[in-house]
Amino acid sequence: MTVNFSSSIPVFKSEQKNTETCQCEHHICPQCGKPIEDKFDKPKEKKGFLTRAKDGFINARKFFIDAGYLIGGTVKGLLYGTAAGGVVLAGNAVKNTFKNAPKALSTKGKLLAGAVGTIVLAYNVVKAKLNANQSKANLDHRWETGHNE
Repeated sequence: MTVNFSSSIPVFKSEQKNTETCQCEHHICPQCGKPIEDKFDKPKEKKGFLTRAKDGFINARKFFIDAGYLIGGTVKGLLYGTAAGGVVLAGNAVKNTFKNAPKALSTKGKLLAGAVGTIVLAYNVVKAKLNANQSKANLDHRWETGHNE
């Protein structure tokens, strides 16, 4: 590496050569004449019956893990979201009772209650999906390292 001080700002130049791999269509480099390995043309390894059965079983377990967590998160989110929306509506009704003469709930209060309920639902569904991903990663780890065998 060389450093030039021709101005107040030092300039650094690397003396390393550019090592690019050439991408040719005919599996022979026109620049150097060497054959090029094509990693994408290799056939896939065939799996045995037991490996395919184990992969199918793991995929089924992953599906049920996903479904279970998402259903649980949705139900929990609906219950908590409904409760949170009800609290917002009740607070709006109490405010209307003391502030003005008793009247129907305002549109703003209804929209706020719906937004709060939706946010609570979305939070619980996202949390359930993250928990499902963690459980699936643990399942993959257990089966690939052989802890379950």
